[in-house]
Amino acid sequence: MKNLMRSGIFLAVLALGSAGAYAHHSAAQFDFTHQITIQGTVKSFHVTNPHTAAVIEVTDAKGTRDVEYEGHSASNFYRAGYTKDAVKFGDHVSILIAPRRDGKDGGFISAFTTASGQTIGFGGLSPSTGKAEEKAPGAATKP
Repeated sequence: MKNLMRSGIFLAVLALGSAGAYAHHSAAQFDFTHQITIQGTVKSFHVTNPHTAAVIEVTDAKGTRDVEYEGHSASNFYRAGYTKDAVKFGDHVSILIAPRRDGKDGGFISAFTTASGQTIGFGGLSPSTGKAEEKAPGAATKP
């Protein structure tokens, strides 16, 4: 009976511990070969683990709406130059995203330019303009 109980507890702990790994998804849903720049107003911006989460109010041909984005982990963005509260509610930001492959709103944040003009992230945004850098013809695109 004791062995059965120990086995049950072990399986329960194993199942609970693997839930986080099971819930984590791949980045295959994003198109890193066709990154685009989005500009908008920050509704929320949380640089946390396992992924940064942001809601940006964007205005484009579809109208004005809140769009959810995700990005690198906190440790990655902090290594890339992010500091706490660099992005706040109401700030106007530019973000470089890998859009969703299914065409729906949202995407994966590769880099962003804060309201103060600081560019943080993993390439692709010009520090001077906050927009996608122009690539020379034939230049390779890095995901």
